[in-house]
Amino acid sequence: MIYVFSMTIIYTLIKQKDKLLKAKRNMVLYLLLSIIGVGLGVIYLINPYLPSISLLMEKYMK
Repeated sequence: MIYVFSMTIIYTLIKQKDKLLKAKRNMVLYLLLSIIGVGLGVIYLINPYLPSISLLMEKYMK
């Protein structure tokens, strides 16, 4: 699944290059969200039995 996500990131970067490069804020946000997504995918590949972020948040918000 991480390979599909990575390919869609690259595809989006190629197709929306002009729009992303026009404003620095768009590019920074795109890169930040892409890095977070790939990072979470790598963490899932390393240990798929870790509790999810929403489960951890629910546990500490109670």
